[in-house]
Amino acid sequence: MTTPSLAAARADVLVKRARLKASFAEAKHRLAPATIAGGVADDLRDRAEEGVAIVRERPAVAAGIATTLVAFLARKRLRRLFRRPKPRPPVLPAPVQGTAP
Repeated sequence: MTTPSLAAARADVLVKRARLKASFAEAKHRLAPATIAGGVADDLRDRAEEGVAIVRERPAVAAGIATTLVAFLARKRLRRLFRRPKPRPPVLPAPVQGTAP
């Protein structure tokens, strides 16, 4: 026969063990790669929708930002495109051999 305090302690242990197992199961679910990827995908989708709404509200600003970004990324090619060509040295005629005065 068990004492009431021992039975209560065993019941308390069973309850706490069940809570701990539930906590581990929840943590395992939250840290699963598929769960994390799904959350990230949802966040990206929401931000993309917000970005599209902003671009639709102000298309001129969006075009200006895009143009600036492209110009920054292509700055070396644009510099080469608009650079003045270096002057070439004059070509001298080759001396003619075998002619004597």
